[in-house]
Amino acid sequence: MKSLLSLRGSFKTQQLAEGALVAMIVGLFFSRALLSVAMGVFFLSAPLRLGVRQWLSQASRHRGVWIFGAIWLLPVVSGLWSEDLRTWSDVIRIKLPLLLLPMGWVGLDLNKQSLHRIGWILVSFTFLGAVYSLLPLWGDFASVKASYQRGGSLPTPLENDRVRFSWLIVAACWWLQGEWQRSFGAKRIWIALIGGFFIVFLHVLAVRIGLLCLYMLIAFLLVRLSLEPIHRKWSLPLFLGLLCLPLIMYWTVPTFRSRIDYIRYDWSYTLQGNYLPGGNDAIRVQSLQASAAVIRNHPLHGVGFGDIRSAMDAVYQQINPMLTVSERIYPANEWAVYGVGTGWLGVLIFSGLMIGLFFYPSSDPFRGRSWTLATVATFVTDIGLEVQYGVFLVPFLMLFFQSADRMKIQEIRD
Repeated sequence: MKSLLSLRGSFKTQQLAEGALVAMIVGLFFSRALLSVAMGVFFLSAPLRLGVRQWLSQASRHRGVWIFGAIWLLPVVSGLWSEDLRTWSDVIRIKLPLLLLPMGWVGLDLNKQSLHRIGWILVSFTFLGAVYSLLPLWGDFASVKASYQRGGSLPTPLENDRVRFSWLIVAACWWLQGEWQRSFGAKRIWIALIGGFFIVFLHVLAVRIGLLCLYMLIAFLLVRLSLEPIHRKWSLPLFLGLLCLPLIMYWTVPTFRSRIDYIRYDWSYTLQGNYLPGGNDAIRVQSLQASAAVIRNHPLHGVGFGDIRSAMDAVYQQINPMLTVSERIYPANEWAVYGVGTGWLGVLIFSGLMIGLFFYPSSDPFRGRSWTLATVATFVTDIGLEVQYGVFLVPFLMLFFQSADRMKIQEIRD
């Protein structure tokens, strides 16, 4: 009787964890508060599911807990020398998902039906979000095109965080590709149509990080295909198709063409060392210059995560006092953020943690490392670990894909 009650309790806590995952996806699109609450419930479901002692024991051996926890711990330690403790506490709070999600995933054993359900819910909300983003094209296409010529973009979900939304669409394509391999007949056609829509939408949205990750992952899949004798004859035509795709999109998608033309115009100033007011890349280059100056002044342990903004402002005032407040951005990539906040020691530790992600256990190492590279690549040109949606999506997607790949291997063995 006790064993039966134990199994029933385990089943209920498993359902609680799955419900929290679904609520997090809903919160991602509609409510930050719901996202935070659902994440807390998911975290607490782990000790309920396993018991506190077993949960801590398994967490101590979980590589994701160590890697993501250390990425969170570096800013925590920097509080010892941060002067602005209020800002420092905000940073720690925003980065909490890096600790809570891996700790909540410890011992979670989602079955095939649960993984499919969660994956399709994520794809469905992402699809609806993409449709919502396209609506202005039918309302006032001329003004949308004009905004792209000034570096603007379509409105997106995730509170208009177009970088994270474009990356989420790439994640949806990556999951659909795995589903396509496991499917047959009409389902494959539907998956191909949805994936094709996402690929076209990424070119309409024309966010560089999303497109970079998309092309990178497609190239990886084609390399894998070329290594399989049965598919080798298709590899060359598909590679040529991949090379032609951006040209076709440039000729046929006006927003993509406007974004490419704007980037070329922006870089014509940036490469000459000139500043283009409102230019995205010029601002990023100057932020890296300011970051380097701060790191030179505080090489050992940086200024602390609570004082990154004030330290950057002081340098901006010296190198270009004409910059407006909105143009005085944070360091433009994650290595610069951790360098300013924790010095060269932090840069080395953060680099080691990024390398550690490539050795994260996976049932399909090729897919796991391909997604890891696409993730780490975003940190070179963006600061996805400094915003709430980024610190949620990075561990969530990596842990979810690991579970999905494990289920794929089990299906093949069965």
